[in-house]
Amino acid sequence: MLSGIFSILPENFFSPLATPNRQHYAALLVLYYRLFQENYGLERELVVREFMNYLSPRHDTLHTEEIDDSINQENETFISNSENNSNINLEFNFDAEQEATLKKKSGSSDNSSFAVNREIANRFLRRLVNTGWLSEETLADFTRVINITAWGKPFFEAFIRVEEGLKTEYESHVVNVYSSLCGETVKENGHFMVLKAREEARSLIDSLKVLSQSIKGYYDKLNAETIRSEAASVLHEHYNFYVGDVLDRAYKRLKTSDNVSRYRQSIYKKITKLLHDNEWLNASAGKYMRILSEHSSTEQNSAELRKECRNKLQSMLEEIRNDLKSVDPLEDEIDKRNADYSRSSTEKIRAYIEPDSTIAGKIGIIIKALYSKNKSGSTSKDACEELRCRIGHGLFRIQFISPTSLALHRPREEGDFVNPPNKADTEALDEVENAFMDRMAKRLSIKKIGAWLDRQGGTSRILFPKEIIKDEDSYIRFIYSLLYGDSRNDFSYSIEETENADTEQINAEVKTANYIVPDIRLRRKNESRS
Repeated sequence: MLSGIFSILPENFFSPLATPNRQHYAALLVLYYRLFQENYGLERELVVREFMNYLSPRHDTLHTEEIDDSINQENETFISNSENNSNINLEFNFDAEQEATLKKKSGSSDNSSFAVNREIANRFLRRLVNTGWLSEETLADFTRVINITAWGKPFFEAFIRVEEGLKTEYESHVVNVYSSLCGETVKENGHFMVLKAREEARSLIDSLKVLSQSIKGYYDKLNAETIRSEAASVLHEHYNFYVGDVLDRAYKRLKTSDNVSRYRQSIYKKITKLLHDNEWLNASAGKYMRILSEHSSTEQNSAELRKECRNKLQSMLEEIRNDLKSVDPLEDEIDKRNADYSRSSTEKIRAYIEPDSTIAGKIGIIIKALYSKNKSGSTSKDACEELRCRIGHGLFRIQFISPTSLALHRPREEGDFVNPPNKADTEALDEVENAFMDRMAKRLSIKKIGAWLDRQGGTSRILFPKEIIKDEDSYIRFIYSLLYGDSRNDFSYSIEETENADTEQINAEVKTANYIVPDIRLRRKNESRS
């Protein structure tokens, strides 16, 4: 049996959004959803009245629709085709006779335009009901109520977000991750909190990816022929679209928020503590197991299911930590793309306003001057004079262009190219080269720090500060290990905070070789936890 989204949605669910009146249908769906959020139980009369208020000023923009699906024609007054015909033209323009019939049928004492507008609103509403966006319910007192279908609610939320301009709040995601994992609720309902924190962390990463991709889209649009052909188009694209849609709604919110750096270390510490709390893992896995067993159709051993749930909780906690670590590279990419867009936009605007200030602008002046030839083939006197005035120097007359046209041939003194180099100069150059190689040899790269930890025994056991810090050199290498382990995903060792069983403190300090350092553990990433 086929499964997926179209096994749940009605076949004609998206048909209103494929008609000439799709903009009106989308606006009416947004209008209904706002009413739905403000009221409980929307009566049909209220919905029709609000639809009338929207459609009345836009009557001239309505188009005739050809409906391929059979709709409920109860109370339908004017349909061009017969009831048995499946291809129905939904008309929104009424003549005088039809308006009189509508007025008589409705029993309204108002003018005929009211009856026409009401009939149009009814037709739009019936179309949304028959295609599965809305549903109609009759209560015990015969009140007709318009409800949202279960499968339609996610699409209503998407419409609202798009209409509001997709304003992104990055701070809320990080705060929700922190409150989920670092609050008291995680002790009793850890499985729920981990699921929520993972969802928020993934939403943060998705928002950053969308922002990066949207900047790339605006950059490609800026380089399109229709945009870059005029300075006004470039200015309009930059200030009317890019600034409002990207800078104000997303980029500035990202750069002015410090919640990621503020809460990230606390979240790291809490995740490390939860990963090593066997009692919490077992209790949360048992609660998570009951949820999975209710939704699972296959029978599975209780011990195996508990182990699987425990592994899933550990995996989700590690995913949260990795997602937060990937925020910085994504922000760097977003900064680079924003800088590229701003530079490209500024250069294009500058080329139009001050063409003489850039090489590309000067070349453009030359091309325009050469293009402004008269029919005889000779350049006009005014064009030549303008060219000389605009470009005062730096151009020379040449008969042809060759690879050496830009080269400046300056005569050398005789004998310079045959004299051997001075011995003192050679020795100085060798000394500079040797000093550079010594600096490179002493440079503590990420590979050298990983190899040093391997030599300390990290390939076979967990390393502690008291074991590896013996002098100043080993202390410096230990500091580099902390920096690489906290900021680089490609570092071969991970940092784990040790927990004091008496004080239950995380990240305590330890003194070794006259140095006070964090009491942590360094574990090679390919090693399994004991």
